[in-house]
Amino acid sequence: MRKAAAKSRQDGFINVPVTEETRKGLHQLKESMGAQSQAEVIERAVRVMLAIQKAASA
Repeated sequence: MRKAAAKSRQDGFINVPVTEETRKGLHQLKESMGAQSQAEVIERAVRVMLAIQKAASA
């Protein structure tokens, strides 16, 4: 069973157009991550990308 992500305080909303490929990818990631929402997938993805950026600049 996957560990639930820590709940963050919401600070706003994003509403952006996406391609069909991106929308399908978000849905696929949501299922494979066991995420509750697409917002959770995006939050996790941003944390991963920031960690990669930090590691790359070290």
